[in-house]
Amino acid sequence: MLSMLSLSTPLLFSLATFPNRVIYNTLATAVVCSSNCFGESPISLLERCKSMYHLKQIHSHTVKIGLSSDPLFQNQVIVFCCAHQSGDMDYARQVFDTIPHPTAFIWNTMIKGYSRINRPENGVSMYLFMLANGIKPDRYTFPFLLKGFNSDMALQHGKMLLNHAVKHGFDSNLFVQKAFIHMFSLCGLVDLAYKVFYMGDAWEVVTWNIMLSGYNRVKQFKKSKKLFNEMEKRGVLPNSVTLVLMLSAFSKLKDLDGGKNIFKYIKEGIVEPNLILENALIDMFSSCGEMDAAQGVFDNMKARDVISWTCIVTGFANVGQIDLARKYFDQMPERDYVSWTAMIDGYLRMNRFIEVLALFREMQMSNVKPDEFTMVSILTACAHLGALELGEWVKTYIDKNSIKNDTFVGNALIDMYFKCGNVGRANTVFKEMRQKDKFTWT
Repeated sequence: MLSMLSLSTPLLFSLATFPNRVIYNTLATAVVCSSNCFGESPISLLERCKSMYHLKQIHSHTVKIGLSSDPLFQNQVIVFCCAHQSGDMDYARQVFDTIPHPTAFIWNTMIKGYSRINRPENGVSMYLFMLANGIKPDRYTFPFLLKGFNSDMALQHGKMLLNHAVKHGFDSNLFVQKAFIHMFSLCGLVDLAYKVFYMGDAWEVVTWNIMLSGYNRVKQFKKSKKLFNEMEKRGVLPNSVTLVLMLSAFSKLKDLDGGKNIFKYIKEGIVEPNLILENALIDMFSSCGEMDAAQGVFDNMKARDVISWTCIVTGFANVGQIDLARKYFDQMPERDYVSWTAMIDGYLRMNRFIEVLALFREMQMSNVKPDEFTMVSILTACAHLGALELGEWVKTYIDKNSIKNDTFVGNALIDMYFKCGNVGRANTVFKEMRQKDKFTWT
């Protein structure tokens, strides 16, 4: 029986119609067993497949025995190639091109696969090819397509795809709307994001957070405040992410009243405090010069990290309490380059240039690598002290340690050389700078 089935396989599978997957798998298993290669159906093998190498072996065998054109098998191959971490989109496309009439599911799977590997341009091409073949998008098409977008793709295709979504009746679909809001917000196109946001009227807190985050990302903090006020009026309760976003906005705006309103949600037990939220509170109070309140939050924390300590150090340094800032700095269990730079900048603002250089030496001994902002502070201290030799050493240090030498650093070097009386070196740095701003020329 098996040998007869094996001999007539191509004819059998081309003429038979399978009422369900059980019959297909039964026949396929018989064929595969008769070929003495595998002991189970190709579908079952694909479900346990863990690499493209194995998938290609299975696929190659099914081609030989005449099963490779079965829709169920083709779907499984494409799903693996598109979704598995070792998948191969080029191989998926080869299989896709052999399917006479791909379903919307397969089109969406291909689009999702391109987004997964950050090839959104291929996803858009696939989407347009889908439309050209008379297949309409469904509620999954746009979310899959938009997930891989960057700013350039959003600018180039965002409006067109939004118009398509509206045309196909998805302007009131929350799932699709949220995908557009998220994409536009991440890509900095917050006006378009708000346009989509305004279409809906029953947003949960996560979607409000996406909009707030979008405004913060492009530094439109007043719009964040306005949107949060609207959120409160609608009776939508914030969560800890909302509060962190708003504390960040109020910190930048130096809006103490707004920050206190956020603090109210924590004090009244509406939102449970956590480390990130408490750090944001310290930062907000510090930015507004309310160090007693910042210190109160800091002292009552159950756990602190390097950000907590850096916020309190920066806060005291910013209000001129440099010795208190140093006291907290010395108590830090661990320090990163941000902590060191915050303390160095504090001394710099107080014109305590000797301490700037002394602290930088300590930083070097701690094996924490400075960044370009640290080096600008050190160069500024050298300029004020007229320490040309040390400034030259800093220049060499920047070059040897591959520290980003941008316009900011270049301006500091020019300033240091001029103040130390070495006009020739200042001119050399000026000529070597690839980008210059108004401070470079002055």
